[in-house]
Amino acid sequence: MGELIRFSKLQPGYLFSILLGAQILTAVLLPFHVALASEDDNSLALDSASSAGGTIGAASSGPAYGDFNGDGKDDLALGVPGEAVGTGDSITFAGAVNVLYGSSTGLQASGTGGPNDQFWTQDSAGLLDSAEANDNFGSSLATGDFNNDGRDDLGVGVPFENIGSIQDAGAASVLYGSSTGLQSGNDQFWNQDSSSVQDTAEAFDNFANALAGGDFNNDGRDDLAIGVQAEDLGGIEAVGAVNVLYGSSTGLQASGTGGPDDQFWNQDSTGVLDTAEANDQFGFALGAADFNGDDRDDLAVGIPSEAIGTIFGAGAANVLYGSATGLQTSNDQFWNQDSSGVLGSADDSDNFGWALGS
Repeated sequence: MGELIRFSKLQPGYLFSILLGAQILTAVLLPFHVALASEDDNSLALDSASSAGGTIGAASSGPAYGDFNGDGKDDLALGVPGEAVGTGDSITFAGAVNVLYGSSTGLQASGTGGPNDQFWTQDSAGLLDSAEANDNFGSSLATGDFNNDGRDDLGVGVPFENIGSIQDAGAASVLYGSSTGLQSGNDQFWNQDSSSVQDTAEAFDNFANALAGGDFNNDGRDDLAIGVQAEDLGGIEAVGAVNVLYGSSTGLQASGTGGPDDQFWNQDSTGVLDTAEANDQFGFALGAADFNGDDRDDLAVGIPSEAIGTIFGAGAANVLYGSATGLQTSNDQFWNQDSSGVLGSADDSDNFGWALGS
């Protein structure tokens, strides 16, 4: 596999050409890094960790519906990561989230039969942090009742957020539900430099490129898994990782107070099947569900650039199962298209695990 090439100054939609061996490859620049496989492999692997100021695909987002006001009707959050905000739309690709509330006749935006619709940005009153160009607030979304108050809450990925001077380290905002819907009175802003969160913020990590909510320890409070698709480990570039924050009576926490301590998972974590390799992108996509019916949610982790043997970019998925203490590896699984019984076969650039549905 070749060197990871970062197009940090280009915007999505631009055409670019790469001279690869004797061929010129032309493509539309997406919000991804590009990794060249080798001089004799005319395929491109998309790294999806980008500072290009674009959007990450739907593969990166968990379910974005929940009952944010506890009225028994689900509501819908919609990410708008390319939204420009500020005077004259001067802050480009800052990002936003629209929320439509349910009613007896379905979703509505007029305030009839349910709360009026909402439009959230990082410049919304009371929301922590502020809107900046190319943040892409709303690139990923996930819901869960993180404080068990009977109203769902919303996690919002901001994968291109700068943390201080650390470019595109990434962050996640959390808005909590109330009787009137989502509100910012007790919102949270999480990143890998937040107090007690494992690991540290690094350039181009893209923390919160993917989000998934689930109750991994069955304590009645949902927890939040956060993909860090471009995490480097021990000098190995873009192997990827997943942070997990556990719920408590006061919401998500990383200190072990009121719930399990936070976790930091990668393919070199003790017990996790397979090993961390450059550009695997463990955590590119996430999905949470109770796969074995034990009343604890489990976590599927997409690794779309995983090589299976010598098959470049075939892709794979790890599954971590829940327990009374949270996610653990005693019965974890590693799935790909060459796994026993799985239909299809692993081929170059298949990207199995690109998207997960649960």
